[in-house]
Formats: sequence, structure tokens, C-alpha cells
Amino acid sequence: MLIVIDGYNFIFTVPALEKHVEINRIEPMRDYIISLFSKYKEEKKYDITVVFDGNYIQATLPKKQIYSGITVIYSRSGINADTEIKNITTLCQNPNDVYIVTYDNEIKRHVKRCGCHIIEPKTMYQEILEILTKGENNTSDEPEDKQKGPSEDDAKYWMDVFKKLPQEEIPSFVPKRALPKIEKKKSPSHTRNVDEPHCKYQGPSADETQYWIRVFRETERNEHQD
Repeated sequence: MLIVIDGYNFIFTVPALEKHVEINRIEPMRDYIISLFSKYKEEKKYDITVVFDGNYIQATLPKKQIYSGITVIYSRSGINADTEIKNITTLCQNPNDVYIVTYDNEIKRHVKRCGCHIIEPKTMYQEILEILTKGENNTSDEPEDKQKGPSEDDAKYWMDVFKKLPQEEIPSFVPKRALPKIEKKKSPSHTRNVDEPHCKYQGPSADETQYWIRVFRETERNEHQD
């Protein structure tokens, strides 16, 4: 699979990249996306070519170079990047395996006629960020066995070790604390009102009980006679 990127078009159609372009200072962003695609290639193993317009480059640069595994092309004098990309798509032997990253409508029309595929720059940029961020989140300094758990052999070894340990009571390191004392509730007789009758708490005496029994019986007989 071959991915061809319209370099400057990619920078100026992705807002997150364009806002970092200074006046007449596009070189840092150009180097940045080259580095970005080289990291993307490490993850996906695709063939990647980035094409830049070479007519406006003041420094003398080779028209074609390899940087960290990706091909970087600067268009020849008198030819812009659009023409270079069209030539690539025209000459490709397996157009179904070629993807062009651009927002340029003229290039899109030519690419479609050649049978190649189009990827929007914003979509490509988002995919790169997701892949690179995912790779960073999976990186950990912890040992592999801590992340995946012990192997079957390790588990069996420790099971045997635990079985051979003496069955002794393990001393507790939790300090023992005395239970708080619970005060007994005082009997109602100690808290009664002095004005209340004594029989309310201890009941009437034997003489008082017999007296009231005789009174109730006398009352019942008088009621029956009436």
C-alpha cells in the first residue's frame, strides 16, 4: 500500500497545523509532518511519499530523499507538487493500492480517473494522532508479568510453596483494645418522684391487697341485690 501526501496542502487544510505556520517560516512545519509520517510508517509499515512544491524553496535541497524510511520529493523547477502527484498516480501499476492525501479538487479528479483512492487531510491527521497516542498509552515501565499476571508455571510454583508452610497461627498485629464498660441502668426505685406512692414501684402491701378485695366483693353483692 502506497500513501502519497500533498505536503503543503496537508499543512494548510489541517487547522491544528496551519495555526503554527509563521509568516515565511513554513520549514519547521514541513519538518514536523515529515517526522509525523515517519512515526506513522513505523506503526503501519506502509510505503509513504510526501510531495512538496520545490519552486518556492530558497535552500538547495535534493529533489528526492529518504527520511526515516519515507520518501520526500520536492518538485522540479517549473513543475509544481500537483504535477508530481499526478505523474505518480498515472504511472502506478496497482492504482487500487494507492491512496492520495489532498484537498485539492483538481488532483482529486485526476486521482479518481486513475483508479486511486482519496483521503482527506483532516481524516489522515486524526488517524495518525490516534495511532501514536494509543502507542504511548500502552507503554509501561512495569514488568510484563505484572501487567499480564503470573504464568502457569509461576502459579504452580507458589502454590507448592504455600502448601509446605507450617500451619501455625499467624500473630495478629492489630492491637487489642479493652471493651468499654457499660453502666447498668438504675432501678426506677432510685429515680422515682418522692411525691408518687410507694406502691407504684413495689406494689401494695398484703394488708392493702386484702382490704381492696373485700371492697370489690362487697360492691359486687350490692349490685346483684339491686
